[in-house]
Amino acid sequence: MQTFLDLISQYSVGEIIVFLVMLFLSFKQIVEFIDWIKGKIEKRDKKQLNQYQEEKDLYKEIEYFKEYVQQSQKYLSKMQEQIDLLIESDKDAIKAYITKEHHHFCYEQKWIDDYSLDCLEKRFGHYVEEHGNSFIESLMTELRNLPRREPDDEGA
Repeated sequence: MQTFLDLISQYSVGEIIVFLVMLFLSFKQIVEFIDWIKGKIEKRDKKQLNQYQEEKDLYKEIEYFKEYVQQSQKYLSKMQEQIDLLIESDKDAIKAYITKEHHHFCYEQKWIDDYSLDCLEKRFGHYVEEHGNSFIESLMTELRNLPRREPDDEGA
């Protein structure tokens, strides 16, 4: 204790007060420094948490879009099946129509007018675009080779 009193006696009251103020200011700065470090760490942690949340949200969106794409693919596949069925049905309808008209013009009437042939040619063009087989091609050749008349010339 004596050494402490000797130490104090060497300094004036003003110097001791300055020393104590400096000591308190140092502690204050140390506390502020620690708070600053804590703030930086919290800010970093909050940023990482936000990034994690954004990634989590992004993964949810990706999963949603994966599901949407899968459902869309199923829907498109079903639509493609229906379109294929409609094309096959249309080809059958065209084939039946041309066959019926062929029998009428080739076996009954034995001539054809330009308008009827043009309609048959258009239907045949659709049949070809739908990748119909060559069976109808021979019927169309026979129809094209028929004599041409106008419907008014039936008696001639």
